Amino acid sequence: MPEIGPLNAYTDVEVQVLELYRHWMHTWLLIREAQQNLAFGTIARPRSFIVKQTFTALPGEEQTPCVIAVSDGFSAAPQRRGRGVYDTYFRFGIAVVCMANGPFSARAMAGHYQSAIMGIALSHRTADPDGNIKMCDFVNLRMEDIDEEVIGRSMAAARLEVVYCVNEFAAEYPNPDYVPDDELPGPVSPDAIVEHVLVDVNNYLASEDLPDGG
Repeated sequence: MPEIGPLNAYTDVEVQVLELYRHWMHTWLLIREAQQNLAFGTIARPRSFIVKQTFTALPGEEQTPCVIAVSDGFSAAPQRRGRGVYDTYFRFGIAVVCMANGPFSARAMAGHYQSAIMGIALSHRTADPDGNIKMCDFVNLRMEDIDEEVIGRSMAAARLEVVYCVNEFAAEYPNPDYVPDDELPGPVSPDAIVEHVLVDVNNYLASEDLPDGG
């Protein structure tokens, strides 16, 4: 395979960022419970982790608490390095949607999760094993109450807007060391014209043709 430099997809970044929060969420909820003198497991653990392009109040079929990496695109123009590679800056909204019945309100639960996602963002800045995806800024934090028609049930969400720098997301050179075909290969037609046929023929001499009748 020719060397053509970095060739990443936006979805690659989404997967790594979401996995970072999946990996550390239980740890930081444990820390929150300890700080607030809550019994282990008081804060319901996430039941869904998803990526969405826009934040919606109710994720749909996903179960709450639901952690969502909202992928918002570039937060700034890509930066070109001298050797022709580009660093990019992606804005993510890390959101948690919570639902509660009874005395433990959804807003209180969302507050615990807000503490956890902030802890993860600031304490675990690198989102991938190679160290190319790093948190460089957080720009907003908010809590939202979500209207729910069912009596006795409350919903709320916490959302942290954070920027991740992706080093060497794309490159403009070197070019592949081969020239692509003008036409894409297609299936061979059964009616294709055969121009040349090579046949191996074994010649056997009849006995009467051999010397001495042989």
